[in-house]
Amino acid sequence: MEQNLPPLPPVIFENGLYYELRGEQYYPCLLPPEPDTTEDKLLETIISQMAEAQGINEDLKARDQMAWVGAMNNIKSAALEILRESK
Repeated sequence: MEQNLPPLPPVIFENGLYYELRGEQYYPCLLPPEPDTTEDKLLETIISQMAEAQGINEDLKARDQMAWVGAMNNIKSAALEILRESK
């Protein structure tokens, strides 16, 4: 009698570590997995749209770097919150 078991997942996350399947055993991964590029691209899109809407541009960056950094940090925080709430 042959059992049809589902295939093992290639990567698992347990105890705060990622494990990679090699042969029949899981081994801890020393490098973190690649980031989710779709979420990164969405974050970049939201940030650029919000910066454009608020008039935060390279001209402001050249005139007043501290104001530009503060505005971009606020925009990034707001964009991250948007992504967090959409999950």
